[in-house]
This record gives sequence, C-alpha cells and structure tokens, in this order.
Amino acid sequence: MLYKLLCTLLLIFCAASMPLAGDAAGITQYPKLVEADYWTAQNKDGDKLLLDAKGVQFFNAKVRAASRNVPDLLHYPATVSGDSLKTRIMDYLVLEDDLYLHGNKVSENYKNILRKQTNVGAIPATVTPRYAVTVRRSSLRNLPTGEGLFYYAAERNFDVLQETSLDPGEPLVVLHQSANKYFYYVQSVNYSGWISTFNIAFTDKKTWQQYADPDDFLVVTAANVSLKTSGEQVIYQQGARLPLVSEQSDTYMVEAPVRSKTGLLQKQRLLLPRSAGVHKGYLPYTSNNILRAAFAFYDMPYGWGGLKDSVDCSSLVFNAYRTVGVYLPRNADEQEEGAGTKKLLETLDDKQKTAAINSLRPGAALYMDGHVVLYLGQINGVPYAIHSLGSYFSGGQRHVVMKVVVSDLSLQRSTGDSFLTDLRTAVEFK
Repeated sequence: MLYKLLCTLLLIFCAASMPLAGDAAGITQYPKLVEADYWTAQNKDGDKLLLDAKGVQFFNAKVRAASRNVPDLLHYPATVSGDSLKTRIMDYLVLEDDLYLHGNKVSENYKNILRKQTNVGAIPATVTPRYAVTVRRSSLRNLPTGEGLFYYAAERNFDVLQETSLDPGEPLVVLHQSANKYFYYVQSVNYSGWISTFNIAFTDKKTWQQYADPDDFLVVTAANVSLKTSGEQVIYQQGARLPLVSEQSDTYMVEAPVRSKTGLLQKQRLLLPRSAGVHKGYLPYTSNNILRAAFAFYDMPYGWGGLKDSVDCSSLVFNAYRTVGVYLPRNADEQEEGAGTKKLLETLDDKQKTAAINSLRPGAALYMDGHVVLYLGQINGVPYAIHSLGSYFSGGQRHVVMKVVVSDLSLQRSTGDSFLTDLRTAVEFK
C-alpha cells in the first residue's frame, strides 16, 4: 500500500513539473521553458568546449571566406577602387518601391534627393580608407538619412533603410561622405552602410587596431550595459567589447570612446561593477553559453535592425555567438549560406525534419525564408526554439507579437505552412 502511495505521489510530482500541452504549444510562457536553466540542464555535453581560441579564429576565417559582407578588417586594402565603391553605394533598389514617410507617400523628387546625397560623383578613381570608431550605439543605414521609410503608411516598426545597429567602440573603415556631410559610408565587421557623422571619431590606424583586435577587454553578456560618458548614457549591447584598463575586487576600469569637437577619438576612463553583466574576455564556446546568451533577450521587444535597443531574429543569433568570439554575418540569409556544419532540411517531410533537428546540438540555428530561430532542445520529441518574432498566422489571421519568445515550430506563416514545414537549413557554427 505504501509503495503504491509513493508511486502515485511520484507520478503527481512528475506531471506537475512538466508543461501541460496547452501551456507548451505554440508560443509558451510556461515558467520553466522560458528560463535558460531548464534547457541547459537538459543539454547533454552542454558545457563541453566546442572550439578553443585558435579554433574560433580558424572558424572566423572560414566565415570571412564564405561571406561577402564580412571582410578581414585588420587586413583591409590600403586603397579601394572608386568604381567598385560606386557600385556598392548606388544600390538604389529599395527606392523602386512605393515608400511612406510619416504616413505620406514619398515623391520621386524626395527619392532623387536621397540619390544625390550619396555623392557618388565625388568618389575618386582610387579611394584611400580612413579609420574611425563609433562613440555611441548607432544605426547603419541603406541611404544617408536618419528618416524612416516604410512600405505601408501606418507601419512604424520595419524601416526599410535600417540595416543594423553598431555598438560603441566598433572599428570602422571610412570610405566616403554624403553631399551634406552629415553621413559617412563605412565598412564595419559585417556590414557596410551610412552612419551619422556625429556618431564616429577618427583616429590613426595603430589606435584603431586596439579596437579591431584588443588584447584586454570585457565582453557584454547581458542584453545591454549602460555607461555614462561625457554627459550621456551610451548602450553597449550583448557581445560588444570594452577595452579593459585594470580590475579591482568589485569593479573594472574600462576605456570608452568619445568624440572631440573636431571629430577625433578621445578616451574616457570609467568604472564598471563586476556585476554589470560582463565577462573578462570571450566566454568559452560551449552550447550552454550560447543558450544563456540568447535568453538574456527573452521577452524583450523585437528590434528591427537593432532598433529599440533590442534584437531582430538574426541579431539575436549574431549577438549570442559573438559573446564566445564567433563573428557571423549580420543577415539571416548570409548566416544560412555562410560557414558552418549544415543539414539541408528543405526536401524532408515534417517527421524527417523533426528527427534531423532533434539530432542537433542546442544552440544550432534553424533557417527559413526571412527568419531564423535558435534550437533549444526537445520535449517528448517536439523541438523548441528561442527567437525574436514579429508575427505569426492562425486561421488566416496575422497575430502581431514583436518580442523575443520561446515556441515550438507549429506556428504558422502567411502561407499557412508551419515553421517546421518551411525550414530550409540547420547550421551548427563549428
């Protein structure tokens, strides 16, 4: 009798500790499933080192070789062809669509003004790059304007000119300036575009290299860390690096980049608590460290191109991996097509895809057209993921989410197919 009672109590405890089908299906808010600890505890070999420092360097070289937008900044050419730069800058494809500014349709005259601001006529036959560093979190734009353009009059979240956001201290190769001198065209670690003149500070190459390849630094592991420099709060997002000067038992002294009145780089020393959400050097490259990094953004707003001081689907992946020193392409399609160990899923049926996904290491990236999710693991054979989600469909109706969620892959897309059905590629970055 006692034995039966103990078995009954054990079954009740197990049932209470597992999510109910209704709690876990689709987007889940079941308490255990939205915490990193649950998934890291289930992750066999999750703390095993996947690549050491040299292995990470070797993998980053493969990323650069496979990705058109990820150059080797440390060995950037001393000169650049003016014609090739013009070709890059004159990609005005976005201006061929109907666009809206402040709810009003953009005129052709306005579009021509934007084209003229690119100032391509001033590009010489041979361009000599200059070197600069970002001094605050900054938008990198498709065209030299800070005004948002949208595909729909009422749209406010998806600015078609927003490419990505750069953290303070990002090394830049400066290639060109807009006609009104308010923007520079720059190359960052994995993207090129237009950045506000007032958000960068010029320096010599030797000083610049200290930001491009620092010896001693802190890496941000929290979603964001805020520092006050020269009277303003500047935000460093996850994966950003802060030059480390010294350390005490409870604080770090770091150097933050500041722009002088003449646009030159200056350094300001600041104290940062050890509890601020930073780590000395990169985190060890383990599967569990990738999961913990991704969960730092759980329930934060969807941030298209890094807006709202948050992440979209591909920057969630990019940020998590740069905490361990792995620098991926910025956009989902380039991540999918770039370096890594891949499983091709497109030709598999849903049952085969599920089996293939559940054989992956947690932290692998799963790609579909226009979206990427990070695989967390499975419950009773059902794979789960964390991702920054704009919306999903159900019964032909669009449901706006606009935040970082945990879900299974049963969510529907506009086609009516599930995320699982639409998956094309799974990538493990090693």
